Amino acid sequence: MRAAKLGLVIVTITALAALVRNLGAESGTGGAVAKSTLALGFLLLFAFALGQVAYMARAPKITGFLLAGIIAGPFGLGIVTNEDSAPLQLVNGLALSLIAFTAGGELKISRFKPRIYALGQVVLFQTAYTFAAVFVVMFSWLYFTELLGQSAMVAFCGAALLGIISTANSPATAIAVITETKSRGPVSDVILGATVIKDVTVVAIFGVAASVTATIMGAGEGIGGHLATDMVTEIGLSVALGLFAGAVMIAYLNTTEENVALFIVGAALVVVELCYAIGADILLVSITAGFIVENYSSGGEKLIRGIETSSATIYVIFFSLAGQGLDIDALATLWPLAAALVIVRAAGVRYGTMAGLSKAGEPKEIGKNAWAGFIGQAGVSIGFAVLISSQFPSWGPKLAALIMAGIVINQIVGPVLMKRSLVRAGEAGRTSPGKPYTKPEGQSSPDGL
Repeated sequence: MRAAKLGLVIVTITALAALVRNLGAESGTGGAVAKSTLALGFLLLFAFALGQVAYMARAPKITGFLLAGIIAGPFGLGIVTNEDSAPLQLVNGLALSLIAFTAGGELKISRFKPRIYALGQVVLFQTAYTFAAVFVVMFSWLYFTELLGQSAMVAFCGAALLGIISTANSPATAIAVITETKSRGPVSDVILGATVIKDVTVVAIFGVAASVTATIMGAGEGIGGHLATDMVTEIGLSVALGLFAGAVMIAYLNTTEENVALFIVGAALVVVELCYAIGADILLVSITAGFIVENYSSGGEKLIRGIETSSATIYVIFFSLAGQGLDIDALATLWPLAAALVIVRAAGVRYGTMAGLSKAGEPKEIGKNAWAGFIGQAGVSIGFAVLISSQFPSWGPKLAALIMAGIVINQIVGPVLMKRSLVRAGEAGRTSPGKPYTKPEGQSSPDGL
C-alpha cells in the first residue's frame, strides 16, 4: 500500500512539473529564475519520494536522490536541464559545505588517534593497489583498442591518469551513508578517516601527474609546470581559510546557544562565496573548520546537532543535483570499458584496504567490510575529468567520457554496497562505538532522513 501511494505521488509530481514547464515555455513566461525555482522545488519533492522508495528496497536514501537527479535531468525526462541547475550551484555549494562541516566535526582526534597508523596504511596500500590494477588493465585496453589513438605514449599517460583518478573517493557519499545509518565503530572510522585523507592527497598527486603528462605530451603552458603549484597553493589557501572559519565559529558557539542552526547555515554561505571568490576548495575549507571546532572547543556537539536539524534537505539537494549532472550518454557509449574499469578499481580498493589494515594489525573483518565504503566516486573526480578534457583536446574528451561513465556506476552502486557492509559489520544504528541504537518510541526507522 505504501509503495502504491509513493508511486502515485511520484507520477503526480512529475506530471505537474512537466505541465508547468510546458505552459511556461508556451506562454513565454518561463524565465531563468522561474525555471530554476521549479527545478529546485521539483527535485526536492521527487528526490525525497524516490529516497523513500530506495529505503523500502533496503538501499541508502541517497541512491534514490541520485536516481531522481538522473531521471529528471537532461539525460532522462529533461524536466531539469543544465541551464536550470546552473543558478542552483550556490545551493549545491551550501549543501556540500554543511556536509563537510559534519565530516570535520566527526574527526575527533581522541577517536581516531588509536587508528592513525592503520589509516595511513589503508591510504598507502589502497592507493598503490588501485593505481597498479587500473593502470595495467587500462593501458592494455586503451592501447589495443586504440580508443585514444595509436600512440603507446598517449595510452600510457591516459592509463596513468585513470589510475590516479581511480584512487579518489567521495567523502560526501561516505558521510551521508554513515549519517543515515547512524553507524559507529571501527569500520565507520576507517572509512571516514581514510576517505578524508585521500581526498586531500589525491589532489596533490593528480596535480603532479597532470603536469608531467602535459610536459611529455607538449600540451603547452596551459597546464605543464603550473598545475601542481596551483593545487598546492589551493590546498594551503583552503586550510588557512578553514582555520579562520573554525575560529569564528568557535567564538560564536562559545558565546551563545541560540540560533546555532541558522548561524551554521550563514557561515556555510559565507564560506562558499569566499571559496568562489578566491579559488579555495569548499570541501577542504569546511572539513578544516569542522575539525577545529570539534577538537579545539566545546562546541563540536552543538555544531553536529545544528546541522542535523536540516540534514534531510541538505542531502536531497546535494545528491539530486549530483545525479542530474552525471553523464549518462558517456555510460551508454562506453559501458563495456566503464564496467571493466569499475570492476578492476573495486578489486584494487578491496585488496588494498585489506592489505593496509592487515599491515597495521587490525582484524580481518574490518577490511572485509570497510572496502565497500570507498567505492563511491564523485566530486574531485568529476573536476579531474573536466580538466583532462580541456587540457588535452586531442584525446582528453574521450578519456573524460570514460571517467564519467565509471563515476556514474560507482556513485550508484557504491552507497548500496557501503550500507550493506555497515549493516553486516553490526555498526548501523549505533549511537556510540559500543552501544546499540535504541529506536525511540514512535520512530519508524533508524535513519535520520
